[in-house]
Amino acid sequence: MGLFRTTVLLLVIMAAADAAAQERERPAIEQEYWAGFSLEGRPTFLKSILAEDVVKRLRTFANLGYRSSDSFFAGKQVYVEGAADYKVSDHVRVGGDFRYAYRANDADRQRACLQFAYKTEVDRLELGYRFDYQHNFRSYGETREVLRNRLSVGYNIPKFKFDPKFSVEFFQWAGYRGLIYFGTRYKLGTEWSPRKGHMIGLSVLHDRERMVFAPSYRLIASVDYTITLRKK
Repeated sequence: MGLFRTTVLLLVIMAAADAAAQERERPAIEQEYWAGFSLEGRPTFLKSILAEDVVKRLRTFANLGYRSSDSFFAGKQVYVEGAADYKVSDHVRVGGDFRYAYRANDADRQRACLQFAYKTEVDRLELGYRFDYQHNFRSYGETREVLRNRLSVGYNIPKFKFDPKFSVEFFQWAGYRGLIYFGTRYKLGTEWSPRKGHMIGLSVLHDRERMVFAPSYRLIASVDYTITLRKK
């Protein structure tokens, strides 16, 4: 837990610095709407290659997402994504994903991520940390290598189906100018299961851009629907 606590402390300090930072120009306020649909499964076809215990620890995902601008039907981006992760222990998962995004008013984008996630429970609190190494397929000089650190906390309310969860995520660009902390994302949301194997996620996100002359702040309403095909 020593490393986990040290990481939490460093990221809290970064959040405090972000809140206290004075931008050179009043930020532009934008709003967006996000929607997503996901299928979660298990690669059972690998049982002939891998040990059964290894396959049971694997999860695969197929995601379809939509992101708008200030109006829900003003489409800004549609993306497809494939992902997988492996359960190392009761607390740790490692994985990766690849995303292709079609953008209406800009060049299409692709990215690949490697991920490490840690989760634990303390009484009714669920505490988590996630690290992403993200490679964007862009030209040299643009934001290509991104390090993402996310802290999350959820609370299990007795006899209540809409347990709240809050997270803060820090974005750093590892480029020719060194390591630059360029953005923060805050997220408050909840999940609800209408039936077994189905999950609806509702959340509000707030993105804060940093290290630019005229930063943008985004307020985002998001809804996700996930269907789990695998057996527990």
